Amino acid sequence: MNRYIIRAVKYFFYIGIIFTLLVTIMFYTSDVPEGTTVLDLFKEGAWWKILLFFVVFSAVYPAIGYQKKEIYSNGNWDEKKREIKAVFENANFVLKEETPTSMTFILRNKFMRFMRYYEDTIVLDYSNEPATISGLRKDTLRFSRSIERLMRMDAE
Repeated sequence: MNRYIIRAVKYFFYIGIIFTLLVTIMFYTSDVPEGTTVLDLFKEGAWWKILLFFVVFSAVYPAIGYQKKEIYSNGNWDEKKREIKAVFENANFVLKEETPTSMTFILRNKFMRFMRYYEDTIVLDYSNEPATISGLRKDTLRFSRSIERLMRMDAE
């Protein structure tokens, strides 16, 4: 729950900053009557609706954008660690931390980490069967498929 709140706050500020930049750019690059301010672009009372939209979106997106997915395997994680690490390295991730029952990966590219608000961590936990992978939804789906394929290749 703590990570959820942190992500929601990050998204709230990110949305606010992007919105402010876009409105400011549009204001200064368009032909507006003299004496008009940025605030004059919006109807009376529109700021509360915009703020409400930001709050709702930033509260809902972490629930939609992040997930924990189960990976079913034949349990030979120690034998496949090297191949699993190679899958992540090919996707521009590096190993941040490794324990006997889990591996944590982050993006190698600092700009991409910044663009993802430093919420790029992928945790692969194989302490129990099924194993779990958690992180940004698109990454967990991509890596879980790759890992399941690796594990199936060994079983065939």
